Amino acid sequence: MKKISQCIAGLLLLWIVVSCSKNKNQTKICPPAPVALILQVVRFQVVDKTSGQDFFFSPNPPYALTDIKIVFRNSAGKLDSVSPPLKEAVPAGSHFVYPVPYTRTLDTCYIKIKNLKTDTMISTVAATKTECSTTYVLNKVQVNNNAPVAYTNGNVILIKK
Repeated sequence: MKKISQCIAGLLLLWIVVSCSKNKNQTKICPPAPVALILQVVRFQVVDKTSGQDFFFSPNPPYALTDIKIVFRNSAGKLDSVSPPLKEAVPAGSHFVYPVPYTRTLDTCYIKIKNLKTDTMISTVAATKTECSTTYVLNKVQVNNNAPVAYTNGNVILIKK
């Protein structure tokens, strides 16, 4: 009985050594993961559909920053809002910024402006998975029933009213 146990132990050890030597070439060493994620945001402006005048950032805007609110689902899945949304000023002009959560590949928010019809903005985030990491990139934005627009970092979506 002792010889059978030793034989089984020897075969098991041999099997482990052979298995490990075959997997040696398949082990991938991944570089350290980045400490911070790049925040994906939708940049947008609300403009008059005929004149092109910005409703909030033109010299004499028809609306105040307190007249706009973004309604969205928070990480707990409950409706939440922010008013006014984040603002970004660049040499070319100012616009609003809405951070898109990584927790959903499809995110819907509603843009409410005082007495105007509510706009629906749908953002699509694509996840690219490799052996070592997963990256998230905002790749499409759709406003109301318009066709989705391919989105690249730096684009500003115009919502025409």
